[in-house]
Amino acid sequence: MTTRILISQASRRLVRNKYVSNPLLVLARFNSSQGQYNYNYNQSYNFQPPQPRTSIFKKFLYTTLGFIGLTGAAYYIWWPKHTFPSSVAKILRKGLWAESDKGENDYQLALKYYLQAQEHCQEINMDPLSDEYTGIQLKIAEMFERLNMKADASFVYNEIATLYLTVLTASPDSKHGKRLKSREHRRHLIQKDLRIAIKLVEMNRENPQLCKAILVTHLIIAQDEVNKVLTSPKPLSLVNRADSKDDVNTYTATLDNDTIVINGNHGEEFRVKKTPEVWEPFTDEFFNAMDLLSAICISSGDLAMASKVKISMSEAMLLADVEPSKMLLSQCNLGSLLYMQAEELEAQEISLRRKFSDLTGIEYERLKTESLLQDQDDKESIQETLKTKVSAEDQELYDKVVSSKNVCIQLAIKSFESVLEFAKTVPQEIIKQHNEINETVALATYGLGVVNLHLGAYDKAERLLRESRVRSRKCNYSYLIPEIERELGKLFDEKKSMKSGIPRKDDLRDIEMDILLK
Repeated sequence: MTTRILISQASRRLVRNKYVSNPLLVLARFNSSQGQYNYNYNQSYNFQPPQPRTSIFKKFLYTTLGFIGLTGAAYYIWWPKHTFPSSVAKILRKGLWAESDKGENDYQLALKYYLQAQEHCQEINMDPLSDEYTGIQLKIAEMFERLNMKADASFVYNEIATLYLTVLTASPDSKHGKRLKSREHRRHLIQKDLRIAIKLVEMNRENPQLCKAILVTHLIIAQDEVNKVLTSPKPLSLVNRADSKDDVNTYTATLDNDTIVINGNHGEEFRVKKTPEVWEPFTDEFFNAMDLLSAICISSGDLAMASKVKISMSEAMLLADVEPSKMLLSQCNLGSLLYMQAEELEAQEISLRRKFSDLTGIEYERLKTESLLQDQDDKESIQETLKTKVSAEDQELYDKVVSSKNVCIQLAIKSFESVLEFAKTVPQEIIKQHNEINETVALATYGLGVVNLHLGAYDKAERLLRESRVRSRKCNYSYLIPEIERELGKLFDEKKSMKSGIPRKDDLRDIEMDILLK
């Protein structure tokens, strides 16, 4: 299976304006049960399965996490400066001097002083949950890292995370539960807990399964905290509490001032008030961790979970009143992920068809249509042969794979279309100030063109790809233009083959997926 994801390297500014008076169409599934480092929502994921270790994405991920790890530690130690007891501050100043240029970057000596400071904090009974105590721990871990003592650094980070998890999951009446002074204190601890979780991911980046487990564990704590006060009709399942029965039940959500109007595909409608305060103060940390979880799922080839996370993230972004530009980018990413998942499912579908051909002795060309029997004169005979020689389990699996693939394609289309619908509501003066909106619209248009090319809707695909080319040139999105030209080349070749009587190739793998994940 050939899959290529392009990457845009340019960093982009985020839109600060709130367009609360404009309708925003996004794909949301409020009844579906599927699935401090400052993450840049405009950065690109780069996924090149099935060899993620060689991808540019990981280099970007490692660089970003490394930078954030250092700044996160600095945040804890220098803010607020004045809250350390004078006896502790005196020791810390020695450590800061030792690790500075003036102290000739003597990290070994700095580590000695930070360990002394921690020991003194224990002597004066400083609360290990406090920002000050955590800040000292992070400086100790940072020095271990600078001295290339990774195991010791990991031990410190795990120690912090273990304490946070113990307190946050404890019964309110228990010894550890009583350490939380108020709801605000609990929420601040969740904020710090998510930051530590991201740091742990950096330390364990060669083990994606462990990274996913770390993020899911810590995200669920934040999710449960949100659900305690969330007023939505049904508590959000933001990570991966799976039940695929609701996959086909999709909803269209529009914004009406501070209310989300949700219309179901069966005619039902209900309203949910946006509650950004419910997510404070860990809004950024929560969505940063969700975005990182999705990226890790992509890099490890777990497209199903990546899609679940992105869908859940879109739901949560609506309720949290996240900046529309971020929501738009996330929605475009979701469309790409769903199409990638459709590609994976179609590969399974083709494999099953070939297996059925081998089992029954029926030529593959007669079975390669999606329904297995389409346009066959002897459908009943073929159906009887399949029923006799193909196990019920395999037939059931095939039906499920085909159904899931079709759902993923349709949801991908809806996701890309929602980006275009939203863009229509943004004032032109705002778009002129924020070119990344134009780029994302060009990208969504391109994505729709690629999907329609696969579906054989050549006229629509050509129109969309040409439109994307015009948009890309207008906003100087030069990186996308060569890929548009390549897709148009494929389209013209296929149309020419069809006119010559050459059958269209039947699998998605023959059309490389060039949808960008920004």
